[in-house]
Amino acid sequence: MEFDIKKGKDIKINIRPVTISVYHEYVFEGPCRFGKGDELTKDFDMMSISMVHKQFVDEVQERLGKLPFVNIVDPVVIKRDETFPVTDELLAEMAGDVENTDVYLLKFHPFGIDFALEFARTYRKPLATVLQCCNDSGLMAALRPRGFEGYSWIDWDSAIDGLKVLRARKALAKTRVLCIPRANSNNSLSALDSFYDHSNVTEKLGVQFRYYNLHEFMDQTKNVDPMSNPTLPGRLCDNINDEDEAEIKRIADELISGAEECDMKPEDVYPSVRANYLVNKLLAKLECNAFAAPCPDMCATRRLNEERFTLCLNHSLNNENGVCSACEYDISALVSMVLLSNLSFSAPYMGNTSVGKTNGNRNPEVSPLLTLNKDSYADASDTMAGVKDIAYTFHATPNRLLKGFDADREPYALRPFAMGGRWGATIRYDFNNDKGQTVTMCRFDPLCEKIFIARGTIVSGIGYKDENCTEGAFFKVADARRFYECSLQVGNHIPLVYGDVYDNACKLADILGLEILTCE
Repeated sequence: MEFDIKKGKDIKINIRPVTISVYHEYVFEGPCRFGKGDELTKDFDMMSISMVHKQFVDEVQERLGKLPFVNIVDPVVIKRDETFPVTDELLAEMAGDVENTDVYLLKFHPFGIDFALEFARTYRKPLATVLQCCNDSGLMAALRPRGFEGYSWIDWDSAIDGLKVLRARKALAKTRVLCIPRANSNNSLSALDSFYDHSNVTEKLGVQFRYYNLHEFMDQTKNVDPMSNPTLPGRLCDNINDEDEAEIKRIADELISGAEECDMKPEDVYPSVRANYLVNKLLAKLECNAFAAPCPDMCATRRLNEERFTLCLNHSLNNENGVCSACEYDISALVSMVLLSNLSFSAPYMGNTSVGKTNGNRNPEVSPLLTLNKDSYADASDTMAGVKDIAYTFHATPNRLLKGFDADREPYALRPFAMGGRWGATIRYDFNNDKGQTVTMCRFDPLCEKIFIARGTIVSGIGYKDENCTEGAFFKVADARRFYECSLQVGNHIPLVYGDVYDNACKLADILGLEILTCE
């Protein structure tokens, strides 16, 4: 079943091409009006305006029209006489469907900065140009000091990058997080380094939060009379039903049959898929498109042990489905994932993040959790021998679309989270297959004032054959000491995506008014 969830990856940026032109009622020459014969007539001006506008619209269609994240709305040409009128009627003509237009892409023929400035003052919408002589600098220097938003790009490749950044900002602002807290709506006991004022995040980024009680959620994972839940007696709820069970079994069987290795019995996989199914049911019902729930807080209730699932598989499946989903109720990590995913058009991965502790020429020392399987750690350690500036991240939530939402799903294994009871399905991905892969990482600080952005190159993987949160990747960074110092300012989980979106992440952070920390 396909749930009706408005995913960030499907959001498009709506662009309206606008030509702002001038024609002359009278035949005359002057300092800004020159030509010969018919070139000085109104008819000639009108012909020239039509030609320039058509060429502009054709170029916009050619350069941007086929991009999957761009939607070009009805172009318009504004025609003014030589008195340069600025009227409400003309401004409204340019605005069009202003509520559903994200960027006005301008062409001046030959003048129009005065009109664009008044439009910005009236409608507060971003204006943009692609290199057209001295109009670009004139427009930007007119807009920006007055507090209006404007962008000028030197070529179409730069314009495409710029539109990717603006689209990612739009996706951030359209993010609605379904939060499943146990005791505190802002923080989990294991993510006290996360945002602690969600209303501040909403004000700065547009991200909104909707909260849903953990125990009500757990009750509804059961296929029982939907009016019989202990937490909501007599209220009709969204419990898993017989129809859902059939779809859950289909999804689980497909996961099992598609795995290169599966260490679990089908009946031990079903509960994790059932939890994911309920999450998506609630996401659709509550009009959310991102998810977070606390791990230790839920674990302490013993209900996860009783129901025999973790939310690891849910996070993996949601992330590759374009619904960012974070472990440990880490909202800072979650919003960072939304940012990265919408710049890279790929599924993100988050985990516990640190740097390798070195001692002379010895290989990096890492979290004791990663050394539980001595053979696995030995293989990774051998790969990293002699490599300096190592950082790493690990959690049981990799996915099969790290290389892009449109890519083929990568090979994977299904293994349990619980080492003894063999329950809690997790996708295992071998990061050793991606040595040399560039990754981009970022994380917001708890105040939503700073963001740490870094690049790395994968040098080794670990945990593919293990259970629990021992899955991870090691990567080389420019300066491990600097990486460490920056992490102290933002917190633990620093999500990553495949590919180099470092520059665009910095541009977006600048637009958002964030202080940028880097280790370049």
